Amino acid sequence: MKKASHVRWFLAVLTSAALVLPAPLWAQQGQSAGTISRLIPNVNLQHGLRVQLANPGAKVVWGDTIQTDTNGRARISLDDGSILNVGSNSNLRVVQHDAANQRTQVQLAYGRLRASAIRLARPGASFEVRTPTAVAGVVGTEFDLTFSNDITTLSVTEGSVNFCNRTGTCVVVAAGFTSAIRDGDPPSQPVPTPPSTATENVNSTSLQGGAGGGAAVGTAAGVSHSFLILATVIGAVIVPAIVVPVESSGTKCGCSTVLSGKGGPVAHP
Repeated sequence: MKKASHVRWFLAVLTSAALVLPAPLWAQQGQSAGTISRLIPNVNLQHGLRVQLANPGAKVVWGDTIQTDTNGRARISLDDGSILNVGSNSNLRVVQHDAANQRTQVQLAYGRLRASAIRLARPGASFEVRTPTAVAGVVGTEFDLTFSNDITTLSVTEGSVNFCNRTGTCVVVAAGFTSAIRDGDPPSQPVPTPPSTATENVNSTSLQGGAGGGAAVGTAAGVSHSFLILATVIGAVIVPAIVVPVESSGTKCGCSTVLSGKGGPVAHP
């Protein structure tokens, strides 16, 4: 009941904002981020106010949102060679991907993501994945991130990840370990990832057996997600995101604090 009331309130605020925010604030145009290299229908791609069913090879630019339905999954091949596998019932927004300067920022509104990021080598490089309760700062690694019922769970397969909550409390999660953040709580101490969890992480985002082009699907599925995707994009403008850039020089989260959209401090190296 609490979760449902929060969702209704959030969508009401976003709907009102859609009437007053100028279109240029909703999405940046033309900045290439990558392509949807593989998918299992149904997957919706939103660019600005346009929502359509995605096809393999579809271009992804800064500000685009990818949303999968109950059976849908998508693989996004970023321009720098990094890979984002989006699981079913998930919503992912590519805020920016500057391949030349190695600065990437994506937001997982809900659902599951498996990411394989290339190693960062340039000064000031960063690779961030944010959820409503946490931020994962990556140097160069493979990891799984889920957000559901106000809980963000991180499992690292390779490398290490700085895992921080909204107040800037961080832990470093190494390969083979898992940590979680519940709402505004500090991240849990990393524990070895159970084999069953590792298997589920792989299976839940795998696109093996999915059609490269996908079976023919109707437009109704695309329309069904339009409002929720629009709300997510507008929400990225209304609610300031958590920002914890991770420099390529190390994995320690040296955190200073700034105010978040909720009035609480967030981490900022």
